[in-house]
Amino acid sequence: MPLLVVPLAPGDTGSLTLDEWDSLTSCERVFFERPGHPLRARLDSAGMATGPFDDELSAARDGWALVADPASPRVVELARAGAQVRTGALHSPDGLTAAYGAPVARPAGAGFAGLTALMARLRGPDGCPWDREQTHGSLEVHLQEEAYEVLEAIDEGLLGAELAEELGDLLLQVLFHAQLARDDCRFDIGDVLAALEAKLVARHPHVFDVTEVADAGEVVRNWDAIKAAEKGRVDPFEGIGRDLSALLAAYKTQKRAGAAGWSADSAEAGDRARAALGASIDAASIGEALFWCVAAARAAGVDPESALRARTTSFRKSTSALLTSGQTGKETR
Repeated sequence: MPLLVVPLAPGDTGSLTLDEWDSLTSCERVFFERPGHPLRARLDSAGMATGPFDDELSAARDGWALVADPASPRVVELARAGAQVRTGALHSPDGLTAAYGAPVARPAGAGFAGLTALMARLRGPDGCPWDREQTHGSLEVHLQEEAYEVLEAIDEGLLGAELAEELGDLLLQVLFHAQLARDDCRFDIGDVLAALEAKLVARHPHVFDVTEVADAGEVVRNWDAIKAAEKGRVDPFEGIGRDLSALLAAYKTQKRAGAAGWSADSAEAGDRARAALGASIDAASIGEALFWCVAAARAAGVDPESALRARTTSFRKSTSALLTSGQTGKETR
């Protein structure tokens, strides 16, 4: 067995799994980055040979183990060198993934499990009457609101505690919908997580397989090709959400068309947008202009949804003081 690395903070000793314990006790010797780690005393009591970490461990023999600080750079270094990394109940496609996840895997896993249990309790027979009455449909408005509040926090630059709170509110919606499905025996949050993990691995063959890519653009093209193969889609526009905003729907439609050969450079798109507004202003001309504005944004590498949201936010800020003070006038910037 190659060198075994178990990232485990002293305060997380209680989260050591039975599999990890069995793996450690099957090793010839267990070293510790922190000599006073509470797990060392337990292994000593079990008759295991233990010792403090030293710089010669990089040449460790097979059958040795290291209990490391989860944030230690040695965890990733040893994983790259072929060590086996075990991080609690974390299921990972390879040791390097487990190594990168080590600093957060145990506390995040415990926290996520606690939230899942809390959601089940709220939906239980003696839980919350409001939570028990909800359906997927009744929660739609809350999912939309929480998603937009995350975007607002990002747009406002509130990237600390405010963003963390909004992400938590959005996560609640995911847990809520998963619990509704569990109550009806359709799927549960474990199925959601397993499917997402499998999707991320399958769509990153340049990380988890031998595929080579030249740049981020090729990553996106590969992702789209893998997704199309998974879904078995023939219509290039199948799967574009019906509830997307019109700007985002146009953007995704043009992106799909672009993958099939349709294109418009920024100059052409700009000319067409201006031409659409040249004669008369009506619903058709506005729609035409907006469509080509989206094309111009795509050609320039700009997300039109984010751009318009940023402009609207700028307008609100620049005119707020005037409007609240009773002044009127044209907003100029």
